[in-house]
Amino acid sequence: MEKRLGLAFVLTALLMIVWYWIAPPVPPQPPVGAGADSAAAVAAPATAPVPGAPAAAPGQLPGAPRVPARTVSVRSPLYEYDFSTRGAALLGAELLKHRSYVNRGQNVQLVPRGATDVLTHRVVSAGRTLDLSTADFQPSATRIDLREGDAPRELRFTYAPGGTPVAEITYTFRANDYIVDVRGRLLGLGGSGTLYTSLGPGLAPHDAVEHAQERELSLVAWDTGRERVERIHSRKVAAADTVAGPLRWAGFRDRYFLLALINPGGRQFTTVTVQPGRAETYQVKGKALVSPRAPAVTALPVGPDGAFAMQAYLGPLEHGRLAAAGHELDEVNPYGYRWLRPVVRPIAEVVLWVLRELHDNLGLAYGAVLILFGFMVRLVTWPLNAKAGRAQMKSMAVQPQLQARMKEVQEKYASDPTRMQKEMMAVYGELGVSPFSMMSGCLPLLIPMPVLITLFFVFQGAIEFRGARFAWLPDLSLTDPWHILPIFLIGSMFALQWITSRLSGMEQNAQTRTMMYTMPIMMGVFFWWMPAGLNLYYAATNIASLPQQTLLAMERRRATEKHKAEEAAKKPRTAPTRSGSREQPKRRR
Repeated sequence: MEKRLGLAFVLTALLMIVWYWIAPPVPPQPPVGAGADSAAAVAAPATAPVPGAPAAAPGQLPGAPRVPARTVSVRSPLYEYDFSTRGAALLGAELLKHRSYVNRGQNVQLVPRGATDVLTHRVVSAGRTLDLSTADFQPSATRIDLREGDAPRELRFTYAPGGTPVAEITYTFRANDYIVDVRGRLLGLGGSGTLYTSLGPGLAPHDAVEHAQERELSLVAWDTGRERVERIHSRKVAAADTVAGPLRWAGFRDRYFLLALINPGGRQFTTVTVQPGRAETYQVKGKALVSPRAPAVTALPVGPDGAFAMQAYLGPLEHGRLAAAGHELDEVNPYGYRWLRPVVRPIAEVVLWVLRELHDNLGLAYGAVLILFGFMVRLVTWPLNAKAGRAQMKSMAVQPQLQARMKEVQEKYASDPTRMQKEMMAVYGELGVSPFSMMSGCLPLLIPMPVLITLFFVFQGAIEFRGARFAWLPDLSLTDPWHILPIFLIGSMFALQWITSRLSGMEQNAQTRTMMYTMPIMMGVFFWWMPAGLNLYYAATNIASLPQQTLLAMERRRATEKHKAEEAAKKPRTAPTRSGSREQPKRRR
Protein backbone atom coordinates (compact mmCIF):
# COMPACT_ATOMS: atom_id res chain seq x y z
CA MET A 1 0.00 0.00 0.00
CA GLU A 2 2.84 2.36 0.90
CA LYS A 3 4.68 1.44 -2.37
CA ARG A 4 1.59 2.23 -4.45
CA LEU A 5 1.12 5.60 -2.70
CA GLY A 6 4.76 6.52 -3.29
CA LEU A 7 4.51 5.54 -6.96
CA ALA A 8 1.42 7.75 -7.33
CA PHE A 9 3.30 10.77 -5.92
CA VAL A 10 6.25 10.16 -8.28
CA LEU A 11 3.99 9.88 -11.36
CA THR A 12 2.08 13.01 -10.37
CA ALA A 13 5.32 14.99 -10.00
CA LEU A 14 6.61 13.77 -13.37
CA LEU A 15 3.30 14.72 -15.02
CA MET A 16 3.46 18.25 -13.56
CA ILE A 17 7.07 18.69 -14.76
CA VAL A 18 6.23 17.56 -18.29
CA TRP A 19 3.11 19.83 -18.44
CA TYR A 20 5.14 22.80 -17.19
CA TRP A 21 7.71 22.13 -19.93
CA ILE A 22 5.06 21.78 -22.66
CA ALA A 23 2.87 24.77 -21.64
CA PRO A 24 4.82 27.26 -19.49
CA PRO A 25 2.68 29.96 -17.73
CA VAL A 26 2.47 33.38 -19.37
CA PRO A 27 4.19 36.01 -17.23
CA PRO A 28 1.81 38.83 -16.18
CA GLN A 29 2.22 42.15 -18.00
CA PRO A 30 2.17 45.45 -16.14
CA PRO A 31 -0.94 47.64 -16.58
CA VAL A 32 -0.87 50.99 -18.32
CA GLY A 33 0.92 53.57 -16.19
CA ALA A 34 2.65 51.00 -13.95
CA GLY A 35 6.14 52.12 -14.96
CA ALA A 36 8.48 53.07 -17.76
CA ASP A 37 8.06 49.70 -19.47
CA SER A 38 4.28 49.98 -19.60
CA ALA A 39 4.47 51.24 -23.18
CA ALA A 40 5.58 47.79 -24.32
CA ALA A 41 2.19 46.17 -23.63
CA VAL A 42 -1.31 47.09 -22.47
CA ALA A 43 -3.33 44.90 -20.15
CA ALA A 44 -6.73 44.69 -21.83
CA PRO A 45 -9.48 42.11 -22.03
CA ALA A 46 -9.90 40.34 -25.35
CA THR A 47 -13.03 41.04 -27.37
CA ALA A 48 -14.43 40.67 -30.83
CA PRO A 49 -13.24 43.31 -33.31
CA VAL A 50 -15.15 46.56 -33.07
CA PRO A 51 -16.23 47.95 -36.47
CA GLY A 52 -14.10 50.90 -37.46
CA ALA A 53 -11.39 50.33 -34.84
CA PRO A 54 -7.99 48.71 -35.32
CA ALA A 55 -7.55 45.24 -33.88
CA ALA A 56 -5.59 44.73 -30.68
CA ALA A 57 -1.85 44.50 -31.06
CA PRO A 58 -0.39 40.95 -31.20
CA GLY A 59 1.00 39.50 -28.01
CA GLN A 60 -1.47 41.18 -25.64
CA LEU A 61 -2.66 39.36 -22.57
CA PRO A 62 -6.00 37.64 -23.28
CA GLY A 63 -7.27 38.74 -19.86
CA ALA A 64 -10.36 36.52 -19.68
CA PRO A 65 -12.86 37.71 -17.06
CA ARG A 66 -12.36 36.03 -13.73
CA VAL A 67 -15.43 37.28 -11.83
CA PRO A 68 -19.11 37.15 -12.77
CA ALA A 69 -20.58 40.37 -14.14
CA ARG A 70 -22.99 42.31 -11.97
CA THR A 71 -25.82 44.65 -12.95
CA VAL A 72 -26.27 48.16 -11.54
CA SER A 73 -29.72 49.71 -12.01
CA VAL A 74 -30.50 53.43 -12.15
CA ARG A 75 -34.19 54.25 -11.84
CA SER A 76 -36.08 57.56 -12.10
CA PRO A 77 -39.72 58.49 -12.81
CA LEU A 78 -38.87 58.40 -16.54
CA TYR A 79 -36.53 55.45 -17.05
CA GLU A 80 -34.63 52.49 -15.69
CA TYR A 81 -31.12 52.05 -17.09
CA ASP A 82 -29.17 48.86 -16.37
CA PHE A 83 -25.36 48.84 -16.54
CA SER A 84 -23.01 45.89 -16.39
CA THR A 85 -19.74 45.82 -14.47
CA ARG A 86 -18.38 44.04 -17.55
CA GLY A 87 -17.15 46.90 -19.72
CA ALA A 88 -19.42 49.46 -17.95
CA ALA A 89 -21.84 48.65 -20.78
CA LEU A 90 -25.49 49.67 -21.04
CA LEU A 91 -27.54 46.46 -20.86
CA GLY A 92 -31.03 47.96 -20.80
CA ALA A 93 -32.85 51.26 -21.27
CA GLU A 94 -36.49 50.89 -20.23
CA LEU A 95 -38.71 53.94 -20.76
CA LEU A 96 -41.37 53.88 -18.05
CA LYS A 97 -43.76 56.34 -19.75
CA HIS A 98 -44.07 54.44 -23.03
CA ARG A 99 -45.64 51.02 -23.61
CA SER A 100 -44.31 48.39 -25.98
CA TYR A 101 -46.44 47.02 -28.81
CA VAL A 102 -44.18 44.00 -29.22
CA ASN A 103 -44.05 42.80 -25.61
CA ARG A 104 -47.56 43.40 -24.32
CA GLY A 105 -47.77 44.64 -20.74
CA GLN A 106 -44.16 45.86 -20.80
CA ASN A 107 -42.51 49.21 -21.39
CA VAL A 108 -40.41 50.24 -24.35
CA GLN A 109 -36.88 48.80 -24.24
CA LEU A 110 -34.24 50.50 -26.39
CA VAL A 111 -31.38 48.01 -26.08
CA PRO A 112 -31.84 44.78 -28.08
CA ARG A 113 -31.82 41.54 -26.13
CA GLY A 114 -28.41 39.98 -25.79
CA ALA A 115 -26.55 43.19 -26.68
CA THR A 116 -23.55 43.69 -24.37
CA ASP A 117 -21.56 46.28 -26.31
CA VAL A 118 -23.70 49.42 -26.01
CA LEU A 119 -21.54 52.33 -24.77
CA THR A 120 -18.41 50.20 -24.47
CA HIS A 121 -15.03 51.75 -25.28
CA ARG A 122 -11.74 50.95 -26.96
CA VAL A 123 -8.82 53.36 -27.23
CA VAL A 124 -5.95 53.21 -29.69
CA SER A 125 -2.79 55.19 -28.97
CA ALA A 126 0.71 54.88 -30.45
CA GLY A 127 -0.14 51.55 -32.06
CA ARG A 128 -1.45 50.10 -28.78
CA THR A 129 -5.04 49.16 -28.09
CA LEU A 130 -6.75 49.25 -24.72
CA ASP A 131 -10.01 47.34 -25.03
CA LEU A 132 -12.42 47.95 -22.14
CA SER A 133 -15.43 46.09 -23.52
CA THR A 134 -14.92 43.04 -21.29
CA ALA A 135 -12.93 44.63 -18.48
CA ASP A 136 -14.18 44.00 -14.95
CA PHE A 137 -15.10 47.40 -13.49
CA GLN A 138 -15.87 48.20 -9.89
CA PRO A 139 -19.05 50.32 -9.48
CA SER A 140 -19.42 53.10 -6.91
CA ALA A 141 -22.97 51.95 -6.08
CA THR A 142 -25.09 48.83 -6.44
CA ARG A 143 -28.29 50.77 -7.26
CA ILE A 144 -29.40 54.37 -7.68
CA ASP A 145 -32.98 55.59 -7.22
CA LEU A 146 -33.86 59.11 -8.34
CA ARG A 147 -37.09 60.80 -7.29
CA GLU A 148 -38.82 63.92 -8.57
CA GLY A 149 -36.72 66.97 -7.72
CA ASP A 150 -33.58 65.06 -6.71
CA ALA A 151 -30.18 66.47 -7.55
CA PRO A 152 -28.10 64.73 -10.24
CA ARG A 153 -26.44 61.48 -9.15
CA GLU A 154 -23.21 59.89 -10.34
CA LEU A 155 -22.32 56.27 -11.01
CA ARG A 156 -18.56 55.69 -11.30
CA PHE A 157 -16.97 52.58 -12.81
CA THR A 158 -13.26 51.97 -12.10
CA TYR A 159 -11.00 49.45 -13.81
CA ALA A 160 -7.92 48.79 -11.69
CA PRO A 161 -6.36 45.37 -12.34
CA GLY A 162 -3.82 44.55 -9.65
CA GLY A 163 -4.83 47.66 -7.73
CA THR A 164 -3.42 50.04 -10.37
CA PRO A 165 -6.06 52.35 -11.92
CA VAL A 166 -6.27 52.03 -15.69
CA ALA A 167 -9.64 53.51 -16.65
CA GLU A 168 -12.50 55.36 -15.02
CA ILE A 169 -15.95 56.01 -16.54
CA THR A 170 -18.54 58.19 -14.79
CA TYR A 171 -22.24 58.47 -15.69
CA THR A 172 -24.33 61.37 -14.36
CA PHE A 173 -28.13 61.00 -14.25
CA ARG A 174 -30.99 63.45 -13.74
CA ALA A 175 -34.45 62.50 -12.52
CA ASN A 176 -36.42 64.33 -15.22
CA ASP A 177 -34.09 64.13 -18.21
CA TYR A 178 -33.12 61.41 -20.67
CA ILE A 179 -29.64 62.93 -21.16
CA VAL A 180 -26.81 61.12 -19.37
CA ASP A 181 -23.40 62.77 -19.00
CA VAL A 182 -20.52 60.41 -19.79
CA ARG A 183 -17.01 61.30 -18.59
CA GLY A 184 -13.92 59.13 -18.76
CA ARG A 185 -10.24 59.01 -17.96
CA LEU A 186 -7.70 56.61 -19.44
CA LEU A 187 -4.36 56.48 -17.64
CA GLY A 188 -0.93 55.91 -19.14
CA LEU A 189 -1.74 56.42 -22.81
CA GLY A 190 1.64 57.99 -23.44
CA GLY A 191 0.24 60.23 -26.19
CA SER A 192 -2.85 61.26 -28.11
CA GLY A 193 -5.13 58.58 -29.47
CA THR A 194 -8.61 57.73 -30.71
CA LEU A 195 -11.51 56.56 -28.58
CA TYR A 196 -13.94 54.16 -30.28
CA THR A 197 -17.36 53.96 -28.59
CA SER A 198 -19.89 51.33 -29.62
CA LEU A 199 -23.51 52.34 -30.19
CA GLY A 200 -24.53 48.70 -30.26
CA PRO A 201 -26.50 46.93 -32.98
CA GLY A 202 -29.45 49.35 -33.13
CA LEU A 203 -32.75 49.67 -31.26
CA ALA A 204 -34.89 46.84 -29.98
CA PRO A 205 -38.30 46.32 -31.69
CA HIS A 206 -41.13 47.89 -29.71
CA ASP A 207 -43.62 49.51 -32.12
CA ALA A 208 -46.82 48.53 -33.91
CA VAL A 209 -46.93 47.27 -37.48
CA GLU A 210 -48.31 50.62 -38.75
CA HIS A 211 -45.35 52.45 -37.24
CA ALA A 212 -43.06 50.58 -39.66
CA GLN A 213 -40.13 50.49 -37.25
CA GLU A 214 -38.18 48.11 -39.47
CA ARG A 215 -38.22 50.77 -42.22
CA GLU A 216 -37.57 53.73 -39.93
CA LEU A 217 -34.62 52.26 -38.00
CA SER A 218 -31.48 54.04 -39.16
CA LEU A 219 -28.15 55.49 -38.18
CA VAL A 220 -28.25 59.29 -38.01
CA ALA A 221 -25.52 61.86 -37.52
CA TRP A 222 -25.29 65.64 -37.60
CA ASP A 223 -22.63 66.79 -40.06
CA THR A 224 -21.34 70.05 -38.60
CA GLY A 225 -19.58 71.09 -41.80
CA ARG A 226 -22.60 70.62 -44.06
CA GLU A 227 -25.14 71.45 -41.31
CA ARG A 228 -27.44 68.60 -42.16
CA VAL A 229 -28.46 65.16 -40.96
CA GLU A 230 -26.74 62.19 -42.56
CA ARG A 231 -28.79 58.99 -42.53
CA ILE A 232 -28.05 55.34 -43.27
CA HIS A 233 -31.04 52.99 -43.11
CA SER A 234 -30.14 49.85 -41.17
CA ARG A 235 -32.00 47.58 -43.57
CA LYS A 236 -29.91 48.86 -46.48
CA VAL A 237 -26.49 48.21 -44.94
CA ALA A 238 -24.92 45.48 -47.07
CA ALA A 239 -21.28 46.43 -46.44
CA ALA A 240 -19.30 48.62 -44.07
CA ASP A 241 -20.20 52.28 -44.48
CA THR A 242 -18.72 55.38 -42.86
CA VAL A 243 -20.02 58.89 -42.30
CA ALA A 244 -17.09 61.29 -42.16
CA GLY A 245 -17.10 64.19 -39.72
CA PRO A 246 -16.81 66.43 -37.98
CA LEU A 247 -19.99 65.12 -36.36
CA ARG A 248 -21.73 66.80 -33.43
CA TRP A 249 -23.84 63.73 -32.62
CA ALA A 250 -24.52 60.23 -33.92
CA GLY A 251 -26.91 57.47 -32.96
CA PHE A 252 -29.77 55.16 -33.84
CA ARG A 253 -33.36 56.31 -34.26
CA ASP A 254 -36.66 54.83 -35.32
CA ARG A 255 -40.00 56.59 -35.65
CA TYR A 256 -40.34 57.59 -32.00
CA PHE A 257 -37.12 56.89 -30.05
CA LEU A 258 -33.43 57.72 -30.07
CA LEU A 259 -30.17 56.34 -28.68
CA ALA A 260 -27.38 58.78 -29.50
CA LEU A 261 -24.03 60.16 -28.37
CA ILE A 262 -23.55 63.94 -28.34
CA ASN A 263 -20.39 66.05 -28.21
CA PRO A 264 -21.32 68.96 -25.93
CA GLY A 265 -18.19 70.89 -26.95
CA GLY A 266 -14.54 70.71 -27.89
CA ARG A 267 -13.56 67.73 -30.02
CA GLN A 268 -16.18 66.21 -32.28
CA PHE A 269 -16.58 62.71 -33.65
CA THR A 270 -14.37 62.22 -36.67
CA THR A 271 -16.36 59.30 -38.07
CA VAL A 272 -19.17 56.90 -37.35
CA THR A 273 -18.89 53.47 -38.97
CA VAL A 274 -21.72 50.99 -39.48
CA GLN A 275 -21.45 47.35 -40.53
CA PRO A 276 -24.07 44.74 -41.48
CA GLY A 277 -25.31 42.54 -38.68
CA ARG A 278 -27.67 39.67 -38.06
CA ALA A 279 -31.37 40.65 -38.26
CA GLU A 280 -33.80 39.88 -35.46
CA THR A 281 -37.22 38.34 -36.14
CA TYR A 282 -40.16 39.25 -33.90
CA GLN A 283 -43.95 38.95 -33.82
CA VAL A 284 -46.60 41.68 -33.61
CA LYS A 285 -50.24 40.55 -33.58
CA GLY A 286 -49.31 37.31 -35.29
CA LYS A 287 -47.35 39.03 -38.05
CA ALA A 288 -43.67 38.16 -38.43
CA LEU A 289 -41.42 41.20 -38.83
CA VAL A 290 -37.68 41.55 -39.22
CA SER A 291 -35.70 44.12 -37.27
CA PRO A 292 -32.44 44.90 -39.11
CA ARG A 293 -29.16 45.00 -37.23
CA ALA A 294 -26.19 47.19 -38.17
CA PRO A 295 -23.60 47.73 -35.39
CA ALA A 296 -22.09 51.22 -35.32
CA VAL A 297 -19.03 52.76 -33.67
CA THR A 298 -18.04 56.42 -33.23
CA ALA A 299 -14.45 57.70 -33.31
CA LEU A 300 -13.37 60.57 -31.03
CA PRO A 301 -9.86 62.04 -30.65
CA VAL A 302 -8.43 62.05 -27.10
CA GLY A 303 -5.44 63.95 -25.80
CA PRO A 304 -2.40 62.67 -23.88
CA ASP A 305 -4.29 63.03 -20.59
CA GLY A 306 -6.78 60.38 -21.78
CA ALA A 307 -9.80 62.44 -20.69
CA PHE A 308 -13.02 62.52 -22.70
CA ALA A 309 -16.55 63.82 -22.17
CA MET A 310 -19.79 63.30 -24.07
CA GLN A 311 -23.51 62.93 -23.49
CA ALA A 312 -25.90 60.09 -24.25
CA TYR A 313 -29.57 60.64 -25.12
CA LEU A 314 -31.63 57.55 -24.32
CA GLY A 315 -35.28 58.35 -24.76
CA PRO A 316 -38.23 59.45 -26.90
CA LEU A 317 -38.18 61.92 -29.79
CA GLU A 318 -39.94 64.68 -27.85
CA HIS A 319 -39.38 67.91 -29.74
CA GLY A 320 -39.17 70.01 -26.58
CA ARG A 321 -36.51 67.80 -24.99
CA LEU A 322 -34.50 67.55 -28.20
CA ALA A 323 -34.54 71.33 -28.66
CA ALA A 324 -33.55 71.85 -25.00
CA ALA A 325 -30.58 69.50 -25.46
CA GLY A 326 -29.16 71.90 -28.06
CA HIS A 327 -26.44 71.03 -30.58
CA GLU A 328 -29.08 70.76 -33.36
CA LEU A 329 -30.39 67.53 -31.84
CA ASP A 330 -33.95 68.48 -32.78
CA GLU A 331 -32.87 68.09 -36.43
CA VAL A 332 -32.96 64.32 -35.86
CA ASN A 333 -36.74 64.51 -36.32
CA PRO A 334 -37.42 67.07 -39.08
CA TYR A 335 -41.00 67.37 -40.34
CA GLY A 336 -41.73 67.00 -44.02
CA TYR A 337 -39.61 66.48 -47.06
CA ARG A 338 -36.50 68.63 -47.44
CA TRP A 339 -38.13 71.00 -49.96
CA LEU A 340 -41.21 71.44 -47.74
CA ARG A 341 -39.42 72.02 -44.43
CA PRO A 342 -39.05 75.81 -44.75
CA VAL A 343 -42.87 76.01 -44.72
CA VAL A 344 -43.81 72.98 -42.63
CA ARG A 345 -41.22 73.38 -39.88
CA PRO A 346 -42.42 76.75 -38.47
CA ILE A 347 -46.07 75.68 -38.65
CA ALA A 348 -45.24 72.36 -36.96
CA GLU A 349 -43.53 74.10 -34.05
CA VAL A 350 -46.51 76.41 -33.52
CA VAL A 351 -49.05 73.59 -33.86
CA LEU A 352 -47.19 71.32 -31.43
CA TRP A 353 -46.80 74.16 -28.95
CA VAL A 354 -50.54 74.92 -29.06
CA LEU A 355 -51.48 71.25 -28.70
CA ARG A 356 -49.13 70.74 -25.74
CA GLU A 357 -50.35 73.91 -24.02
CA LEU A 358 -53.99 72.86 -24.39
CA HIS A 359 -53.15 69.37 -23.13
CA ASP A 360 -51.06 70.49 -20.14
CA ASN A 361 -52.98 73.58 -19.02
CA LEU A 362 -56.54 72.36 -19.60
CA GLY A 363 -55.85 68.75 -18.65
CA LEU A 364 -57.59 67.50 -21.81
CA ALA A 365 -56.86 64.25 -23.59
CA TYR A 366 -55.08 64.69 -26.90
CA GLY A 367 -58.19 63.53 -28.75
CA ALA A 368 -60.23 66.36 -27.21
CA VAL A 369 -57.32 68.72 -27.88
CA LEU A 370 -57.41 67.87 -31.60
CA ILE A 371 -61.17 68.49 -31.76
CA LEU A 372 -60.78 71.82 -29.97
CA PHE A 373 -57.87 72.75 -32.21
CA GLY A 374 -59.93 71.98 -35.33
CA PHE A 375 -62.67 74.36 -34.14
CA MET A 376 -60.04 77.00 -33.28
CA VAL A 377 -58.56 76.85 -36.78
CA ARG A 378 -62.00 77.38 -38.33
CA LEU A 379 -62.79 80.20 -35.89
CA VAL A 380 -59.53 82.01 -36.69
CA THR A 381 -60.09 81.63 -40.44
CA TRP A 382 -63.80 82.59 -40.25
CA PRO A 383 -63.31 86.20 -41.55
CA LEU A 384 -61.15 85.00 -44.42
CA ASN A 385 -63.67 82.31 -45.34
CA ALA A 386 -66.50 84.84 -45.24
CA LYS A 387 -64.60 87.28 -47.45
CA ALA A 388 -63.82 84.53 -49.94
CA GLY A 389 -67.45 83.40 -49.95
CA ARG A 390 -68.78 86.89 -50.62
CA ALA A 391 -66.26 87.44 -53.40
CA GLN A 392 -67.44 84.24 -55.02
CA MET A 393 -71.10 85.30 -54.66
CA LYS A 394 -70.39 88.59 -56.37
CA SER A 395 -68.56 86.90 -59.21
CA MET A 396 -71.37 84.36 -59.65
CA ALA A 397 -73.97 87.13 -59.77
CA VAL A 398 -72.29 88.94 -62.66
CA GLN A 399 -71.19 85.76 -64.40
CA PRO A 400 -73.81 85.86 -67.22
CA GLN A 401 -73.12 89.53 -67.95
CA LEU A 402 -69.36 88.91 -67.68
CA GLN A 403 -69.46 86.08 -70.20
CA ALA A 404 -71.46 88.15 -72.69
CA ARG A 405 -69.10 91.12 -72.42
CA MET A 406 -66.02 88.89 -72.71
CA LYS A 407 -67.41 87.28 -75.85
CA GLU A 408 -67.92 90.71 -77.42
CA VAL A 409 -64.34 91.75 -76.57
CA GLN A 410 -62.89 88.54 -77.98
CA GLU A 411 -64.80 88.94 -81.25
CA LYS A 412 -63.98 92.62 -81.60
CA TYR A 413 -60.25 92.39 -80.88
CA ALA A 414 -59.48 88.91 -82.18
CA SER A 415 -56.60 90.23 -84.30
CA ASP A 416 -55.06 92.31 -81.47
CA PRO A 417 -54.26 90.14 -78.39
CA THR A 418 -52.68 93.00 -76.48
CA ARG A 419 -55.74 95.25 -76.86
CA MET A 420 -58.00 92.27 -76.07
CA GLN A 421 -56.22 91.71 -72.74
CA LYS A 422 -56.49 95.40 -71.87
CA GLU A 423 -60.21 95.55 -72.67
CA MET A 424 -60.88 92.37 -70.65
CA MET A 425 -59.28 93.91 -67.58
CA ALA A 426 -61.40 97.01 -68.15
CA VAL A 427 -64.56 94.85 -68.16
CA TYR A 428 -63.53 93.29 -64.84
CA GLY A 429 -63.08 96.76 -63.41
CA GLU A 430 -66.49 97.97 -64.65
CA LEU A 431 -68.26 94.97 -63.12
CA GLY A 432 -66.28 95.24 -59.87
CA VAL A 433 -64.85 91.72 -59.88
CA SER A 434 -61.36 90.25 -60.07
CA PRO A 435 -60.03 87.72 -62.59
CA PHE A 436 -59.17 85.54 -59.60
CA SER A 437 -62.52 85.92 -57.85
CA MET A 438 -63.86 82.78 -59.50
CA MET A 439 -61.10 80.83 -57.81
CA SER A 440 -62.03 82.18 -54.38
CA GLY A 441 -64.60 79.45 -53.92
CA CYS A 442 -61.75 76.99 -53.44
CA LEU A 443 -60.15 79.18 -50.77
CA PRO A 444 -62.21 77.86 -47.80
CA LEU A 445 -60.95 74.38 -48.65
CA LEU A 446 -57.36 75.55 -49.09
CA ILE A 447 -57.08 77.68 -45.93
CA PRO A 448 -56.68 74.77 -43.44
CA MET A 449 -54.54 72.79 -45.87
CA PRO A 450 -51.13 74.03 -44.55
CA VAL A 451 -52.13 72.94 -41.05
CA LEU A 452 -53.51 69.65 -42.38
CA ILE A 453 -50.33 68.92 -44.33
CA THR A 454 -48.23 69.86 -41.31
CA LEU A 455 -50.24 67.55 -39.06
CA PHE A 456 -49.77 64.76 -41.60
CA PHE A 457 -45.99 64.99 -41.10
CA VAL A 458 -46.33 65.64 -37.36
CA PHE A 459 -48.31 62.43 -36.91
CA GLN A 460 -45.50 60.52 -38.61
CA GLY A 461 -43.19 61.15 -35.67
CA ALA A 462 -44.79 63.09 -32.80
CA ILE A 463 -44.38 60.98 -29.66
CA GLU A 464 -47.24 62.88 -27.98
CA PHE A 465 -49.86 60.91 -29.94
CA ARG A 466 -48.25 57.48 -29.59
CA GLY A 467 -50.37 55.45 -27.18
CA ALA A 468 -52.85 58.32 -26.61
CA ARG A 469 -56.33 56.82 -26.17
CA PHE A 470 -59.58 58.62 -26.94
CA ALA A 471 -63.14 57.26 -26.97
CA TRP A 472 -63.05 54.02 -29.00
CA LEU A 473 -59.60 54.85 -30.43
CA PRO A 474 -56.82 52.87 -28.69
CA ASP A 475 -54.03 54.99 -30.18
CA LEU A 476 -54.24 58.30 -32.06
CA SER A 477 -51.06 57.46 -33.98
CA LEU A 478 -52.68 54.32 -35.46
CA THR A 479 -55.60 53.91 -37.83
CA ASP A 480 -59.17 53.87 -36.57
CA PRO A 481 -59.79 50.13 -35.92
CA TRP A 482 -63.47 50.46 -36.99
CA HIS A 483 -62.85 53.11 -39.69
CA ILE A 484 -65.65 55.20 -38.19
CA LEU A 485 -63.79 58.48 -38.64
CA PRO A 486 -63.03 58.07 -42.39
CA ILE A 487 -66.70 57.17 -43.01
CA PHE A 488 -67.82 60.18 -40.98
CA LEU A 489 -65.33 62.30 -42.92
CA ILE A 490 -66.94 61.27 -46.22
CA GLY A 491 -70.41 62.06 -44.83
CA SER A 492 -69.38 65.48 -43.50
CA MET A 493 -67.82 66.43 -46.85
CA PHE A 494 -71.03 65.42 -48.64
CA ALA A 495 -72.96 67.60 -46.19
CA LEU A 496 -70.75 70.60 -46.91
CA GLN A 497 -71.14 70.09 -50.65
CA TRP A 498 -74.92 69.72 -50.33
CA ILE A 499 -75.23 72.90 -48.25
CA THR A 500 -73.10 74.83 -50.72
CA SER A 501 -75.09 73.70 -53.74
CA ARG A 502 -78.68 73.27 -52.51
CA LEU A 503 -79.22 76.00 -49.94
CA SER A 504 -77.49 78.60 -52.10
CA GLY A 505 -79.75 77.92 -55.06
CA MET A 506 -76.83 77.58 -57.41
CA GLU A 507 -77.34 75.74 -60.66
CA GLN A 508 -74.91 72.85 -60.99
CA ASN A 509 -73.30 71.78 -64.21
CA ALA A 510 -72.16 68.22 -64.90
CA GLN A 511 -68.61 68.93 -63.78
CA THR A 512 -69.73 70.36 -60.45
CA ARG A 513 -72.01 67.39 -59.75
CA THR A 514 -69.17 64.98 -60.55
CA MET A 515 -66.83 66.77 -58.15
CA MET A 516 -69.52 66.75 -55.48
CA TYR A 517 -69.62 62.96 -55.44
CA THR A 518 -66.02 62.04 -56.27
CA MET A 519 -64.09 64.43 -54.02
CA PRO A 520 -65.47 63.14 -50.67
CA ILE A 521 -64.90 59.53 -51.75
CA MET A 522 -61.35 60.29 -52.87
CA MET A 523 -60.60 62.02 -49.56
CA GLY A 524 -62.16 59.13 -47.65
CA VAL A 525 -59.96 56.63 -49.45
CA PHE A 526 -56.90 58.78 -48.75
CA PHE A 527 -57.73 59.05 -45.04
CA TRP A 528 -58.81 55.40 -44.67
CA TRP A 529 -55.35 54.31 -43.44
CA MET A 530 -54.23 57.64 -42.00
CA PRO A 531 -53.65 58.00 -38.22
CA ALA A 532 -56.87 58.35 -36.24
CA GLY A 533 -55.73 61.69 -34.80
CA LEU A 534 -55.43 63.20 -38.27
CA ASN A 535 -58.93 61.96 -39.15
CA LEU A 536 -60.22 63.38 -35.89
CA TYR A 537 -58.80 66.83 -36.58
CA TYR A 538 -60.12 66.99 -40.15
CA ALA A 539 -63.57 65.76 -39.10
CA ALA A 540 -63.64 68.48 -36.42
CA THR A 541 -62.82 71.18 -38.98
CA ASN A 542 -65.64 69.94 -41.23
CA ILE A 543 -68.13 70.06 -38.37
CA ALA A 544 -66.94 73.55 -37.45
CA SER A 545 -67.44 74.61 -41.09
CA LEU A 546 -71.13 73.64 -41.20
CA PRO A 547 -72.54 76.80 -39.51
CA GLN A 548 -70.52 79.20 -41.65
CA GLN A 549 -71.22 77.33 -44.86
CA THR A 550 -74.94 77.38 -44.03
CA LEU A 551 -74.87 81.14 -43.40
CA LEU A 552 -72.90 81.80 -46.58
CA ALA A 553 -75.23 79.59 -48.63
CA MET A 554 -78.32 81.42 -47.35
CA GLU A 555 -76.68 84.78 -48.01
CA ARG A 556 -75.81 83.60 -51.51
CA ARG A 557 -79.43 82.55 -52.14
CA ARG A 558 -80.71 85.96 -51.07
CA ALA A 559 -78.14 87.69 -53.29
CA THR A 560 -79.08 85.47 -56.24
CA GLU A 561 -82.82 86.11 -55.80
CA LYS A 562 -82.19 89.85 -55.48
CA HIS A 563 -80.10 89.84 -58.66
CA LYS A 564 -82.80 87.95 -60.56
CA ALA A 565 -85.42 90.43 -59.38
CA GLU A 566 -83.29 93.35 -60.51
CA GLU A 567 -82.73 91.77 -63.93
CA ALA A 568 -86.45 91.11 -64.30
CA ALA A 569 -87.25 94.73 -63.41
CA LYS A 570 -84.98 95.97 -66.20
CA LYS A 571 -86.90 94.07 -68.92
CA PRO A 572 -89.64 96.13 -70.79
CA ARG A 573 -93.22 95.24 -69.98
CA THR A 574 -95.79 94.38 -72.75
CA ALA A 575 -99.56 94.94 -72.75
CA PRO A 576 -101.79 91.87 -72.30
CA THR A 577 -103.84 90.61 -75.28
CA ARG A 578 -107.57 89.83 -75.27
CA SER A 579 -106.86 86.18 -74.67
CA GLY A 580 -104.96 87.07 -71.50
CA SER A 581 -101.52 86.48 -72.91
CA ARG A 582 -98.96 89.20 -73.43
CA GLU A 583 -98.80 90.77 -76.89
CA GLN A 584 -95.68 89.79 -78.73
CA PRO A 585 -93.61 92.64 -80.17
CA LYS A 586 -93.91 93.13 -83.94
CA ARG A 587 -91.04 92.01 -86.06
CA ARG A 588 -89.36 94.54 -88.25
CA ARG A 589 -89.10 93.76 -91.91
